[in-house]
Parts: sequence; C-alpha cells; structure tokens
Amino acid sequence: MLKFVTLAVKVQLNVHDLNNETVAGNVTDIRVMEFLDENGTRREAPAVSGRMLKHWHYEGMRHLILNGLYTSVPLCAGCKVGEPIRPAEIKNGNLKQIAKPEEDAILSCVICDVHGYLIAREAEGESDRGISARRTSRAMFSWLMPVLGPETTSTQVIHTRVSQIRERGEGEQAAQMIFNKSYASGIYAFVSALDVDRIGLVELNLGSSNPYVINNNDRKNRIKVAIEAYRYLISGQMGASLSHAIPHMNQIEVLVAYSEVGPLPFPVSPMYSDYLSKTVGLFPQHAKFLYWGQETPEGVIKKEKISEIFDELLSKAGE
Repeated sequence: MLKFVTLAVKVQLNVHDLNNETVAGNVTDIRVMEFLDENGTRREAPAVSGRMLKHWHYEGMRHLILNGLYTSVPLCAGCKVGEPIRPAEIKNGNLKQIAKPEEDAILSCVICDVHGYLIAREAEGESDRGISARRTSRAMFSWLMPVLGPETTSTQVIHTRVSQIRERGEGEQAAQMIFNKSYASGIYAFVSALDVDRIGLVELNLGSSNPYVINNNDRKNRIKVAIEAYRYLISGQMGASLSHAIPHMNQIEVLVAYSEVGPLPFPVSPMYSDYLSKTVGLFPQHAKFLYWGQETPEGVIKKEKISEIFDELLSKAGE
C-alpha cells in the first residue's frame, strides 16, 4: 500500500489573478516575491503562496466528497461549507470551532485528518495556560514560483460594474463602480508531498498495536480523495476569481514519485532547469517515478497521459 507521494509540477499560467492580496481603495494588486535565480541574481515576479495551493487542494477534496464518488467520506460542518474553522459544529445557527479529542476529529472529518487544524484555547484561570490542540497537515505545498529563465509579466486593468440604482448625481465613476485588478502570466512550478502513511494516524498511539483510528477501507477512500484532488488542482481549479478569471493553464511537466516502503525526500523544484536528474539522483531506491512531459529522463516511467499517473496512484491506494 502507498506510504508517501510527492509531486513536482510545471505549468504555464496565462492571465491569472491568484494571490490578489494588496487592496488600497478600488485597486487590488497581485503579490510579488523576491527570489534568486541560478546565478544568485535577485529577481522579482508574481508568485502564489503555498497556502493558496493547499486551500484549493482542500477545495478539490470537498468537491469530490459533496458531488463526486466519495460521498461516504465524512466532513465536519466547517469543512462541509468551505470555512477554514475546523473542527466545527453548528450551534444555535452559528458555525463554531469545537475542541475535541484528536481521535474524534479524525473520525468525523477527512479534511481535519489530512489538512490538520489548530484549536487555540484561551486560559480559563490564573493556573490555566490555555494549551492549544494541533494536528499537523499530511498534505504539504511549496509556493507556486516562476520557472527560472522565461519571462513573467503582469498588468493592471480597469473593470466596471454598472449600477442601476446609483443616482447619476453621484457622478459617473460612482455609477460605474470602477475598480482595478492585476493579472499575471508566466511559466510556474510547485512541489507537494502527501504523507499517506499518516492519514488516519494519531502519533500518540504509535506505541499501540494499531495507531490508526479508522478502518482500512475508510483509509483507502481518504487516500484516494486526497490524491484525486491534485488532478483538479493542476487543471487550473484554483483562485478566488473562477467565475470570471479561470487561469489559462497548460500543463508542461508532471513528475510523481511514490513509495510503498516509507517516507521520501521532497523533489527538487521544477523552477530549476536540472530538477529531473537531481530529483532522481536524490531519492532512495525504493522510490518509483512516473513522468509526463516532453523530456526522456532516465530512471523514470514515462506516461502518455497525465491520467495514467493518477490511475496508477489510485490503484496503489486501493491495494
């Protein structure tokens, strides 16, 4: 059975507005990061945080559970409606985070299990320190960074929302509701790792005969939905403006490594030109590599379709 999965993905993104975070009045600007190229020269370009990728992987899982083939996989009330408050329940018509034992949180919600949570508990007296409860994420993501070499561009455009109820006396700008948003284009890369072996596991139970709090069939379904969500992520289903600014995504390379023995290192980022050979040279012998793209790297199994990579991972998850 699968123990660990890593992904290294290179994509072209045209006209995206991911991580539009800087807001000043009616102007929304895209996040720009400083980084070094392979010669150590400082560069600056639009980038997307790993928190954004992690959120949209979670959204992919939620979508598959509520509308797909995994309706039997449980979600807590917060994760069911897409709120970051977890674990949560609805009390008196309001969504509230609930402090509960880790075993109960895992049993009641796959997102709490796979993506983790933090319950910050306030002190209730002078002698109480308010110890928080935390479960670390089994899904880990890098930033989405520009590939070194190709240009990355961004521009700001003007949008208008014509209001029918504004009085013309307030001025044309008020009636049109003018606002500015930034969009960027470039070739990007990210890496991700899924610690499959720790899904459903409580670390404090590692000394027991069975550290998992869910049965084997439930674990398989959770692993499958976590793997399947990556397919939606690399198709471009990410960002806050999917209603009007779906990224023009073109997949360039996908390198997946998996292990049925134990954990794996993180892959070298595809933002570097020699990531394929370095990743293969870094990984242990029990790692199995699946690759889709234009290169013919040594030591990997080349697939004709990206779906063939997911088919093999899902098959291994079901064993």
